[in-house]
Amino acid sequence: MSLRWRIVIFLVWFATGLSMAQKAVEQFELVQGDLVWHQIYNYPGKSDSLRAAVVQMLKSKFYTFNVIRNETGYNGEIKHYKIDCKLYGRTYFNTPRLYWEGEWTGKFIVQITDLAYQVTVYALYYESKTNSSDYFKTEKEVKGRYIDVVTRKDRSIIRKVELSNMALMSQSLRDAFKLSPVTLIQN
Repeated sequence: MSLRWRIVIFLVWFATGLSMAQKAVEQFELVQGDLVWHQIYNYPGKSDSLRAAVVQMLKSKFYTFNVIRNETGYNGEIKHYKIDCKLYGRTYFNTPRLYWEGEWTGKFIVQITDLAYQVTVYALYYESKTNSSDYFKTEKEVKGRYIDVVTRKDRSIIRKVELSNMALMSQSLRDAFKLSPVTLIQN
């Protein structure tokens, strides 16, 4: 294969990966100084059966806490959430340690209608370890807001180098709040 074709294939591969990352990042939105993630899931049924399926899904997750029912659905907190980077084909070399070993906290809202439900996740915080620069090479704990990691200092523009990592976070959250086929069959 000639060098020209290799370059063309690489550019197509790179553009496809970038557009997929951009599409996943579109689920994130900067709202009043916070980074908010939205996902709409289709469901074949009425809101009553969907509400039962969503309750079962939320109860089965080890990272959902303080779930409260409201008029349109549920809201609650996320604690001790971890991303399975291997599941999404990521390696330790191309993914920051924050995503591999970090624990995430945040809040969520689930709004239920006929034929669909929408999940909104906001106020994401991380807790991770990083190597210290001291003589003993110890690890220190780092904490912070996810918006500070993925945006520039003024929090108005998402950093391009974080697009693939945000796509990873988006895919992980999408799978985390998706109703499993078992839940759909039972209802």
